[in-house]
Amino acid sequence: FVGALTVDSRPQGATVFIDGKLAGATPLSVPAVPAGDHAVRLEREGYRRWTSSVRIVAPGQNRVTASLER
Repeated sequence: FVGALTVDSRPQGATVFIDGKLAGATPLSVPAVPAGDHAVRLEREGYRRWTSSVRIVAPGQNRVTASLER
């Protein structure tokens, strides 16, 4: 089973890693992520690294929004 994942951040343009693998930059839409728990990490120069565990529900649209801190 897979679900879709949308990742956004304030500010945008953060690099997104899902389970340690580069996935792209925010705003990011990943159409097929396996259901279950995944580690999401966002990095942007000049900001603190942001990490979270995300549970993907399938089928469905899952969303993560991160506020990055300096």
